Amino acid sequence: MKPFLLVAAIVFSLLLALPLVQMRTGLPPDYPLAGVETPSTRPAGGLAPWWSGTLQADFDAWINQRIGLRGILVRTANQINYRLFGELPKRSGTQVLLGRDGMLFEKAYVDAYNGNGSRPGWELRNISSSTRRLQDRLAQDGIAFLLVIAPSKAEIYPEFLPKEADVAGRPERRSNYQNFVPYLREAGVNLMDAHELFLEWKQEPGAPLLFAKGGTHWNEYGAARVVAQIMERLRDLTGKDLPTVRIAGAVTNRTIVDADNDLGELANLWSGRPLAGPQIHPVAEVAAGSHRPDLLVIGDSFVFTLTNFMDRQGLYRKRDTYYYYNRQYFYPEAPNVALDKRQLDLLEELRGRDAIVIEVGEYWLPRVGFGFVRDLLKAYDALDAATVADAAS
Repeated sequence: MKPFLLVAAIVFSLLLALPLVQMRTGLPPDYPLAGVETPSTRPAGGLAPWWSGTLQADFDAWINQRIGLRGILVRTANQINYRLFGELPKRSGTQVLLGRDGMLFEKAYVDAYNGNGSRPGWELRNISSSTRRLQDRLAQDGIAFLLVIAPSKAEIYPEFLPKEADVAGRPERRSNYQNFVPYLREAGVNLMDAHELFLEWKQEPGAPLLFAKGGTHWNEYGAARVVAQIMERLRDLTGKDLPTVRIAGAVTNRTIVDADNDLGELANLWSGRPLAGPQIHPVAEVAAGSHRPDLLVIGDSFVFTLTNFMDRQGLYRKRDTYYYYNRQYFYPEAPNVALDKRQLDLLEELRGRDAIVIEVGEYWLPRVGFGFVRDLLKAYDALDAATVADAAS
């Protein structure tokens, strides 16, 4: 018995030492965690932080991000907790909630679903009128403008929310989306309200899901139906024979496209695939048209499902995307780059464009264009002032 206890003690000690060895040597390799977290800095030393208690808390946060085999240990603990209790981790950063029938939700969107819109009416009116002013100024240069509002999963499928998300007084609340859209319509902004469309499509007989079970964004099928609407609207707005898309149906399989399981991966189990569920993909029929447009697209994280589908269907000859108006992506493919707004000549960027499409999720409203509308209007105002001054002189 004693030799067994000795061997067990040695093995136990080696297991305890293994994370420290991995920290120093990188061996054995860890299994990284999904998601982004704010890096903790090395805690400041000295007696003052020690006595105040901040040193201990700062050290815990710092060492927890650097402990060896952290990914393996965290995923193992999460997997056990999910299998035994059906619970997902309450992680820092993007928190994932497990709803009814295995539907996953991002907590930030659920909180917004249960909250009141805080933006005052005067601000919503001003943003609407500024957006319309840009739309009119672009029209003078023969450039179409379209604003697309992307829906929140919590707003479209509240019946799948977890029980704890049922907050008293929810039916009486007014979201920023509900308050903002009437101002946009009153101002005459070219608007595609995909929130409204999704509620309509959801009621169709045998309607497929428009969001993936494991994703926070619209799935490829839902995005493709929005793309079909976008191309029709751009045909009307530009007066050009642009390509069109008809979504003839849907197929269901296990193929994950784009961000269809982004929340499932953020759960940091050993495999997030079981959380994804079946995937719904569009059956698309494309009519080529005689003019493939040049588009400038500004959007948030919902924009990529749109543009990736449009890329695959070849619906334009060129497309630039300003992601949160902070980073630039290109079609045909080129490395994405940070957007240096100090060096960005927006009027030059418009040269040769057929249309500007701004996508914004209802969660972000009323942040239309994330500063792009403001900056482009300033550039136009400076150009117009210079033109007037030249004419006067």
